[in-house]
Amino acid sequence: MTVVAVVLLAVAAAAGAVAWYAVEHRRPEATTRTWLIGAAVPVTLVTAAALFGLAGDPPGSALLNVARVAAVVTAITGGSLVVTALLRLADRGTSTIAEDGVTGDATASVSDPQTLRGGTTIGALERLAVAVTILAGWPEGIAIVLGGKGIGRFPELSQSAAAERFIIGTLASVLWALAAVGVVVTFRT
Repeated sequence: MTVVAVVLLAVAAAAGAVAWYAVEHRRPEATTRTWLIGAAVPVTLVTAAALFGLAGDPPGSALLNVARVAAVVTAITGGSLVVTALLRLADRGTSTIAEDGVTGDATASVSDPQTLRGGTTIGALERLAVAVTILAGWPEGIAIVLGGKGIGRFPELSQSAAAERFIIGTLASVLWALAAVGVVVTFRT
């Protein structure tokens, strides 16, 4: 059963990378539904891997190392899909019609990558750092990662859309990274 869990985790890493590339490459015309479908792939695979991991015997060291690498890659690739899908959901229903008849947004677009430039790259690095600190047995490292990110973004957080994007993106990113490496943690029980 553990081998199946590791294979599912590796497939989640590969599928997350392919889906991330495919959807990100079409970002301007990608709908919220497209992002949600893209995110559903790694979420489903990670969930299945966790269930098989709970039901299996502890893996050998080689298989455990493969699982660790797959979990880190899954955290990075699948996280971008999950975070962007949630940010797109956060934007739903916020459009308003301005006095000049132009459709605007009451809070600016939370899902617009320009709201906090570099967020995709920072998010991927954040998930990498969170995954590695957990796998290294040093969960306190998450506080350092999040503290550094908060300090670095502090000047931009006075805008409500930026603050909203920061909070949603950070929480979704960290929770996804924890879920991905949580599969490996299930092997230790």
